[in-house]
Amino acid sequence: MIPARHKYIFLLFGSVVLLWACNNDIVYQEQKAIPAEGWHYQDYLLFEANIQDTLSLHKLSLDIRNTTDYPYSNLFLFLEIAFPDGRILRDTIECTLADKRGQWTGSGFGRIRFNRFLFRDDVWFPSTGNYTFKIHHGMRENTLHGIADTGIRIERK
Repeated sequence: MIPARHKYIFLLFGSVVLLWACNNDIVYQEQKAIPAEGWHYQDYLLFEANIQDTLSLHKLSLDIRNTTDYPYSNLFLFLEIAFPDGRILRDTIECTLADKRGQWTGSGFGRIRFNRFLFRDDVWFPSTGNYTFKIHHGMRENTLHGIADTGIRIERK
């Protein structure tokens, strides 16, 4: 039998962990795995976020997980954002995955590294509805190897 004092400590600890794990500022977050056979330059990742908050500013980030077998120090991505009204925004993003000495950036151990790249810091969504994010790589290879997954994260500032 657990003493009453220990039950309260356990309950308090569990509540703190639960509250810490819940981040109300995250509006959307999703990762998509890249096939083991590689990322073909014509293949794109599609993310669809339903945005209801048109008043707050947001941060838009890209999450990249790469293996240490990735042959380059950077990754160029083409990002296309389709607004609910049909407008489209296109941009090119360079993600630096290794420093000038060849050391991998980001966190992780073993063969996998994780990086979060801030794309825009003051994003305002002008209308409610579904925003579609389309990502494909812009490297000079037909099939790119060493990228494990890519994701989008939108959070309120």
